Amino acid sequence: MRSFIFFLSLCYLTQSYAQVPYDTLVATGMVHVYFEFGKDHLTSSARDSITALIQGENGGKDRWIDIVAHTDSIGTDQSNQSLARRRAQSVATFLQQQHWPAAYIRKTAVGERVPVASNDTEEGRQANRRATITLLKRRVLTRIQGQVLDDSTGVALEATVHILARDWQDSASTDKAGQFSYELPAGEVVRVDIRRPGHFFSSQMLRAMPGLPPLDIRIKPIVTGAKADIQNLYFFGNQAVLLPRSEPELPILLQFMQVNPQIIVEIAGHVNVPFSPPVDSVSFSFGLSIARAKMVYEYLIEHGVPPFRLAYNGYGNQEMRFPYASNEKQQALNRRVEIRILGTGKIISKKAPLHDPSVDGG
Repeated sequence: MRSFIFFLSLCYLTQSYAQVPYDTLVATGMVHVYFEFGKDHLTSSARDSITALIQGENGGKDRWIDIVAHTDSIGTDQSNQSLARRRAQSVATFLQQQHWPAAYIRKTAVGERVPVASNDTEEGRQANRRATITLLKRRVLTRIQGQVLDDSTGVALEATVHILARDWQDSASTDKAGQFSYELPAGEVVRVDIRRPGHFFSSQMLRAMPGLPPLDIRIKPIVTGAKADIQNLYFFGNQAVLLPRSEPELPILLQFMQVNPQIIVEIAGHVNVPFSPPVDSVSFSFGLSIARAKMVYEYLIEHGVPPFRLAYNGYGNQEMRFPYASNEKQQALNRRVEIRILGTGKIISKKAPLHDPSVDGG
C-alpha cells in the first residue's frame, strides 16, 4: 500500500507542487465498492459507502481521491480494460455530483490484472468486480536548513546531503556556501547523512518541526592519524553480530571506502567493561573487541575493498569513552567500532598493520 500511495503522490505533486521530491500524501480513508457482472453503474450500497468516505471532507488543496477500478477475468483483456475505465468514471462522476472537484480525482483502470480472489468461482469473480476509492491528505510541510563546514578550518563545504526516513529517502546538495534547505512533512523523524570525499561521513537524527534552528554540521577531514566512530553500529550483547537496525550502516562504510580510494584504514574494536582495569589480551572481552572489528573488516573485503587498504585490531576496554559508564548511552559508546586513518595515499602512519589480517583471533 505504501509504494502505491508513493506512486500516486509523485503523480499529483509533479502536477501541482513542483520540487516536492517524495511522498507527502497519506491515505486517511478507503472503501471498496462492487459492481454487477458486466455493469458499470453504482449500486445504492456503493453510493452510500462513497458518501460516508467523504463525509465532512472537501476536495482541493490538500485533499485528493484516487480511484482504482477492476474486473473479473470473463471476456477479453480489451473489453475488461474498457469496462474498468467506465467503472472508474462512474465513481468519479458520482464524486463530482457530491461537489468533489474533478482536478482532485485520479482514475486508474486496472482491468483483470490484479485479482483479489480466484476467478474460478462466482464468489471470487464478484470480489474482483470492484473499485477501490482512497481519500488522500497532503501532510503539512516544514523546512530544515543547515550548513556543512570543515571541522578543522571552519570553511564551508560543498557536500551531498542524504535524507532518510522510514519509508523513503532522497538527497540534495549544499551550495558553495555549504548551505542546504529541504522541505519535509512536519513531525517526520529523519536521518541526515553528510557525505563528501576527503572527509569522514556524518550522520544525525532529527524530528522536522517548525522553528527548528539551522543545523551546524561539521565534518572531520581525512588525515593520517584521524579516527571516527562507525556511527549507529550496534551489536547483540557479547556477540560480534549486528543488530538488524545497524545492518544499513555497513554499506555506508563501504561507500566511504569507495569514494576515498587512496586511504588505508584500521578497523578498531572496543568493548564495554566499566569500573575495571584493562582486560587481559586472552580474555573473552578482548577477543570480542577483535571479533567485532574483524566482522567489519571481512564485510569490506567481501565487497571488493582490497586487503592492502585494511587492517583490524581490538582494544578491549583500554579506550572506553566512559570508564564509569552509568547508562546505556554511555555503554553503547564504549562498545564502539572505529575507523582509524593509517594512510591517505601519500604517507603511511605505521610500518605494519596493528594486527596481521592473516592471523585469526587476538
